[in-house]
Amino acid sequence: MIAPLQWRIDLGGLLNEKPNCSDCIDRTAICLGSRGCRIRYQWDQAWHECRRVVARYQEQRPDGQYSFSKWKLPEGSEWVANGRTLYNDLANPDDMEHERMSFAFTGLGSGNKLFAVRRELKFKPSERPSTESVYAAAVQKYGEPSYVGKDDSSIWAAWKFSAVDGPADKLESLLGCIGTSDFPVGLDDHTAGKAEKTAALCGLYVELTVRGDQTGLANELDMAMMNHLDLVRDFDADNQDARKRIDGDKAKNAKGAAPAPQL
Repeated sequence: MIAPLQWRIDLGGLLNEKPNCSDCIDRTAICLGSRGCRIRYQWDQAWHECRRVVARYQEQRPDGQYSFSKWKLPEGSEWVANGRTLYNDLANPDDMEHERMSFAFTGLGSGNKLFAVRRELKFKPSERPSTESVYAAAVQKYGEPSYVGKDDSSIWAAWKFSAVDGPADKLESLLGCIGTSDFPVGLDDHTAGKAEKTAALCGLYVELTVRGDQTGLANELDMAMMNHLDLVRDFDADNQDARKRIDGDKAKNAKGAAPAPQL
């Protein structure tokens, strides 16, 4: 892939409105593709859509922190590659809620789409839901899981979809299709290479773990989703688009560049 430049940017100063984007950031689940809400980042609307996501986050977490990274081609085109949020209820140190979210997006040629998201949530000790109710909320959103396991304090489940709008396949065990330490930072060579090997195995993959104790109440939620189905095609589209942009800029520079210095 043509290597982009990278930097981080705080979007807080860019927000002038708070339009509705219902279900984009949900208290008990997360969404991607046509299941729940669709977040598409066309280049001419990228920052508008990004502001909408952040505005929705600010509505729910006015004291939360967030940052998004942009990648940039040598000729100047740029796009949102990834984003992160962090929230700690510092006003209630003895009854604190903690939440962390991560997002990853494709490049310009494929429409700058959201393709992976993770949410980690530690519930307020005074407002702990039951582990079964959190699991039931996920089943209501995604349907019956491909695999589910339980013990006396936790529930873990996965949904593997071979098509975005199809039913979940049945699995005999969890597949480990979404890494924790190597969650994607954008659609790059590494992520596309993994997707080429795992697209058929993982498909559109959702995983959920609800941890609690023997009282039946949940302490924390870890949930993630990644759409492996289109990443190889999206990566090719991104590279083709990048090459066209760079070649076009190169041709323009060949005619308008400053004269060579005297040697």
